[in-house]
Amino acid sequence: MSGFSLTFVDDNEAEHFLIQEAVGDLAVPVRSQHFLDADQFLASLERGEVTQDAVITDLNMPGRNGFELIHALRARREWLHLPILVLTTSAAEVDRAQAADLAADGYFVKPLTQAALVEQLGAMLQVIRSRMTRPSPLP
Repeated sequence: MSGFSLTFVDDNEAEHFLIQEAVGDLAVPVRSQHFLDADQFLASLERGEVTQDAVITDLNMPGRNGFELIHALRARREWLHLPILVLTTSAAEVDRAQAADLAADGYFVKPLTQAALVEQLGAMLQVIRSRMTRPSPLP
């Protein structure tokens, strides 16, 4: 398994560093891209400047929040099956439920230990692998 691309969207630059550290601890090569806000990421995605196999997003960001980002991604056929992991400080059940309703693939509350983050990223890579080997739906 090689050549995975992971996009992380969070307005806190320190979180980007933690994700980069965790990506470096994975047993497979992963390219990571970081965006400070959802609009910047979606604009780059629309222009074809960024490719990704999975997205990790925070919920609480200025401008478009993580829920709105998930909704925007799920609204487009080409991104419908993109694995999305929520990594947030919110432990509120209402936020978990909303993320699940929007079809997020996972929901994790910060702070996570480095080992737990690496474990969750590894699990996400397994989701990606299974989706890559699944036959494409008919148009």
